Amino acid sequence: MIGRSLALALALSVGVLGAAHAGQQAGKPAADFSLSDASQKTIKLGELRGKVVLIDFWASWCEPCLRELPELEKLHKQLASRGVVVIGINIDRERKNADELAARLKLSFPLLYDPKGQVAELYDPPKMPTSYVVDQQGVVRLVNEGFAGAADMTKLKAAIEQLLAAPPK
Repeated sequence: MIGRSLALALALSVGVLGAAHAGQQAGKPAADFSLSDASQKTIKLGELRGKVVLIDFWASWCEPCLRELPELEKLHKQLASRGVVVIGINIDRERKNADELAARLKLSFPLLYDPKGQVAELYDPPKMPTSYVVDQQGVVRLVNEGFAGAADMTKLKAAIEQLLAAPPK
């Protein structure tokens, strides 16, 4: 019998969850979560209200993730000074795989670990990777499924810039 998180990982890797999934959707409040980073610091999404947050689900075995993560690092470096928070949520069962990849790619944005897939189950990303742009009020404004390169980065950055330009509510 396949374990629950392994089954989720397999489903995400082949994209079989499809568009009709019941997970996190644009226009809905982002599901709150609390996860630890490499230094055991806990990050709670709810505590980031007032900031634009990009949440990205990734895994070390995911080829598109390997292309996307360096681009997210660039985005993090460009926008962190403007209050944008990029968070990578790793779903690997073996944390050392995530740590090794993060070190090799020199990732400096917060990386959170979800080895049991609890937050991934909440968000139900339809593909790996999937990114969620969350506005200052905690509402998901964009869900970006997969990673197709520069076009996806342009879409993510445009959504973030639009939120930064909007007057606070």
